[in-house]
Amino acid sequence: MKKVFLVLLVSLMGIGAYAQDETIIEVQGQKGPYVTNGFWDNWFLSAGGGAQIYFGQSDTYGDFGKRLAPALDISLGKWITPSVGVRFQYSGLKAKGWTHGKLPYSTGTADSQGYFKEKFNTMNLHADFLWNISNAIGGERTDRFWNISPYVGMGLARSSGNGFDKNELAVTVGMLHNWRLSDALDMNIEMKSMFVNQRFAFTDGSKGVNALGSVTVGLTYKFGKRGFQRASDLVVIEDNTQYVEQIAALEGMLAKAEQKRLQLMQQIENQQMELNNEMSEEEPVPVMPDLAIFFEIGKADLNEKAMINIGYLADMLKQFPEKRYVLFASADKETGTPEFNMELSKKRGDAVYKVMVEKFGVSPDQLRIEAVGSTQQKFNGAPLNRVVVIEDQE
Repeated sequence: MKKVFLVLLVSLMGIGAYAQDETIIEVQGQKGPYVTNGFWDNWFLSAGGGAQIYFGQSDTYGDFGKRLAPALDISLGKWITPSVGVRFQYSGLKAKGWTHGKLPYSTGTADSQGYFKEKFNTMNLHADFLWNISNAIGGERTDRFWNISPYVGMGLARSSGNGFDKNELAVTVGMLHNWRLSDALDMNIEMKSMFVNQRFAFTDGSKGVNALGSVTVGLTYKFGKRGFQRASDLVVIEDNTQYVEQIAALEGMLAKAEQKRLQLMQQIENQQMELNNEMSEEEPVPVMPDLAIFFEIGKADLNEKAMINIGYLADMLKQFPEKRYVLFASADKETGTPEFNMELSKKRGDAVYKVMVEKFGVSPDQLRIEAVGSTQQKFNGAPLNRVVVIEDQE
């Protein structure tokens, strides 16, 4: 029994180290409740290799190093919530040890004390219940570098060798460590113990428990939709009349701005003609109108209408390279966290900046992004503050 507790302790040794990062996760994570994910969401496939060691009745007779055998893990699983998951796993390969007296898996001849070397194949097909304590304590973070997940499972274990085989029910307890490499790929280290009746290795008696401890290193690929959506991030609008009216008012403002833009373009053309006729070195410095580019909730994509308006403004900016402009980027404060909104406003500002510079040829020296997240709200109403306003810095 002491051997069993020793293997269990090795499998669970990672819990103590996790406490070191708990404060950071608590501050930055986002807790639920979460929207139920679809059947094909948050699946993962992993494979790894390493070593395993069998703890039977007489196995400790030999040196530890000589008892190590190769191990292989192949898993398919799904996270039902950020902290609760299930998986199916094949684990096993080989086991080595010693027996006192000749048993079905014994090999060679006995030594002077009557011990035989033991060698057999192992396989454990089991279903596991996983608990991601990183997400459970600190809230879900798709960018968290290290996740730790203890688990418990049950399945069918099989041993075979020398023309003999044995099937037994087995309980598996372990600890899964995942280190994030990218959105789709993790490196994982898994430490586990399989507990099975000692009949598994044809040991005398039927009441004892043997253990098979293993450590493997591998990769995990996450496919389907990754991550979860918090219920609080959903916005349900029962009566959107006021927003429709506000959008209509803004469209009216945009129409007036477009008319003013055309007038200014005409003024520019007239002034240019005067300059050409008079051979003057002076250049007109028009008053450029502000331009508002609106976005959908939670997005930073530019629609066709926005691209057209940006193109018109870019034509004017390129004619006056000495002028400077601010891309005031914001997100509404009624949805999302301050951190999420800050990142979203940066993406919106970058999207407008990239189009103006790379598509329409505006000089980067003329533009400056000022991302404020949801700390500043220029307009009344959430939809109106999902915006990038191009303002004349002067």
